[in-house]
Amino acid sequence: MEMPDFWDQEADASLAARDEAAGRLAQLFRQLDSIGNHGAEGYSRFAWSDEEAALRVWFAAQMQRRGFRVEVDAAGNQWAWFGEPSAEHPGVTVGSHMDSVPGGGAFDGPLGVLSAIAAFDVLRKNGWTPRCPIGIASFHDEEGARFAVACFGSRVLTGILPADRALARTDADGISVREALDGFAAKLEHVREMQQSGLDCLSDFSEAEIGAAFADSHAPEGQAADLEYLKRSAAHIELHIEQGCMQSDLGAPVAVADAIWPHGRWRVDFEGEPNHAGSTPLDRRHDAMLAFARFVQRVREEAAAAPDARATVGRVEVEPNGVNVIAAHVTCWLDCRAAKAQTVVDIVHRLGAWLAGSDGNGLENSGLKGAGLGGNGLEGVTATLTRESWTEATVFSPELRDALVQAVSAWGDDATADNAKSHGAESGGAQLAAGQSDGVELCGEQFDDAQSDTAHNGDAQSAVEQFREKESANSQAVHSAKDSEPGNLAAAHRTTELAPVIGTAAGHDAGILAESGCAAGMLFVRNETGASHTPREYATLADATQGVYAYAAAIHDCADRVAAGWRPRSVQGER
Repeated sequence: MEMPDFWDQEADASLAARDEAAGRLAQLFRQLDSIGNHGAEGYSRFAWSDEEAALRVWFAAQMQRRGFRVEVDAAGNQWAWFGEPSAEHPGVTVGSHMDSVPGGGAFDGPLGVLSAIAAFDVLRKNGWTPRCPIGIASFHDEEGARFAVACFGSRVLTGILPADRALARTDADGISVREALDGFAAKLEHVREMQQSGLDCLSDFSEAEIGAAFADSHAPEGQAADLEYLKRSAAHIELHIEQGCMQSDLGAPVAVADAIWPHGRWRVDFEGEPNHAGSTPLDRRHDAMLAFARFVQRVREEAAAAPDARATVGRVEVEPNGVNVIAAHVTCWLDCRAAKAQTVVDIVHRLGAWLAGSDGNGLENSGLKGAGLGGNGLEGVTATLTRESWTEATVFSPELRDALVQAVSAWGDDATADNAKSHGAESGGAQLAAGQSDGVELCGEQFDDAQSDTAHNGDAQSAVEQFREKESANSQAVHSAKDSEPGNLAAAHRTTELAPVIGTAAGHDAGILAESGCAAGMLFVRNETGASHTPREYATLADATQGVYAYAAAIHDCADRVAAGWRPRSVQGER
């Protein structure tokens, strides 16, 4: 069997030949592999591009061949339905996304969609007929690489990102979302031209299949929320490669997600003074680049000193950006996340105080817009810190989480976790629910220190604890809590006899659905390298195949439960 380049052509081909699920998954990945593949530079698959056009047509063709009805929602996400869902008779939905960051890896996103397809194939091969509707979703623009809003499609669908703001977003070339939507029909026509010339990913389909797929791959006319649409799903399950190394530490090919860390993004502007790089003495410079460099170091120090925190400066713009000109203006973006929201608040508070030239004790009087006061080394450069986004901790549906653990565990010890039994456990969701806040905004002369919404958090934490107190085969297997080691992706985890339950510091569409009150959960497949948003991310075919079987078990079990009237509750939905 021909394998995609990232899997071993001999060893993995042997596995694919022996195991039908492995073979099916490898085949699906091979078909997609040429789309947006830039070799060692990774994959680039952006919103409303030629690459997305090819991905959408491929997805529609694959699902229609399997008897699914494919449609595009008001936000541009594609849904394939087996059965006819409604608010009164909802189904189980699965899936993820297929877009990428610039130079991304092969697995982040596509693994969840392709594993859902392969899992359905496994179930149908075994004669399974779902007792409720089954939906497979391919969410639009989860990475936000083009228009700088992560989880774009799910945020619009749930109303978290209002339609007018969505349409007004522009890319680096000044093209708005509205203009990109209007131009997508031409992208689809380009795909048709390439298909007629032998486009690899569509070569397996007839002209009739391609024609039907094109009809269900279009862009929406605009952008709109549709919470009624989401009522078609009683439970949504997303599978994703783990974006970290906890599963490798646990020896667990498959894990169940508990919660997503709270996280935010801030823009920092440094205003200096341009001057000649050769003729300006060092002691007379107001160098925005130097101030920026010292800030980056400070960010690292603050994150390192905080418990279970991550803070990153990963994007920067410089003006005038000349080799022989002292930088006049530098803009950078800070990404900060932690197991507890208050930890993020404290880090950003201290960074704002440092920029303002204060040690934090006199913050109210110093203001945010600092001018190199108090020995912070900014040397007359002014700095402004402005919040751009904030996402609270998202606790996944405890009832659905427990059902996923049951389904994966019942599927088989050997296939689920080779060493997980030996590890202790901690319940991460309650910790994440505690200390949630309204975020922090620092702009101009204003510094709003966020306060925790204790009533709000109390409700969320209470809901989690109520579910966790329920006696079940899984809860009986949960060991007493113990602190996790520093450096693990999740601040805490707990391990059942079979499937570990872990938190994640990365955002996902399932988290957006959960935030809006939907019952959502996640499965993770082990990442051998622990790397993410890079071509170095890697899941073995063996682990990915175990993910397919775990997904199949979860779909089967949850579909039976939903058909019998089960409606898992969402912590966020009970606020």
